[in-house]
Amino acid sequence: MRKKFGIAGLDKMLNGGLIEGGTYLLVGPTGSGKTLIAAKFLLEGLNNGENCLYISVDKSPSIVLQEIILGFGWNLSKLHVMDAVPAELLYSTAPSVRDITAKGKISKAHAIDKNAESGGLSVEGLIIKILNQIKEGKYDRIVLDSLTVFKTFGVDPTAPMLGIHRLFTFFPGIDSTALITASDTMDLRGETLLSSGVIKLEKTLTPSGYERYIRILKMRGSEYDPKPKRMYITEDGIFVLR
Repeated sequence: MRKKFGIAGLDKMLNGGLIEGGTYLLVGPTGSGKTLIAAKFLLEGLNNGENCLYISVDKSPSIVLQEIILGFGWNLSKLHVMDAVPAELLYSTAPSVRDITAKGKISKAHAIDKNAESGGLSVEGLIIKILNQIKEGKYDRIVLDSLTVFKTFGVDPTAPMLGIHRLFTFFPGIDSTALITASDTMDLRGETLLSSGVIKLEKTLTPSGYERYIRILKMRGSEYDPKPKRMYITEDGIFVLR
């Protein structure tokens, strides 16, 4: 089974989409479209009747999703959201979607207090929260956004790869297809080896403005098109030239 992004050009590059049950990396510089493509991956799952989870580690999920909903009109009302922003980065939020708080409780938007509750971040803590929720049904697709912040606040600095290994092998164990975003400024050699595949976004400044490209660096167990393709983000959505 393949998990499509719902972006025709990208799905063609992937020979039909991501192989189900893998853990994949989506890397690129700031502003290249990582979170947007990850959200499109979740939207495609929701449209197919799948159970999807967005784990936000970088910013308040309500702010991220509100921007996407307002900008593109995507219906993300059935999306489950886990706010895993580290205690050091927490700030007031006003969620507009069904939200899973830092304590792992599911609440409706109007029932969530504006002051986010403080809480630490760790690999095991995140895994426990997810396990508590899948008792109600497994997640078909999971996005962790982003690994950059997670490695800074959620991984033991004395043995960082042990935590990363635990994280990357956890998602296949619960029969979920996971997409993890990360900045390309990080050393991702270990994560690349552990991942089922790597999709890289590039943003190049030209005299006429920024140009975006997307390429597949790795895709375990599947044929793929490794050539970089031009990518456009417009108010009508995301487009990848074939």
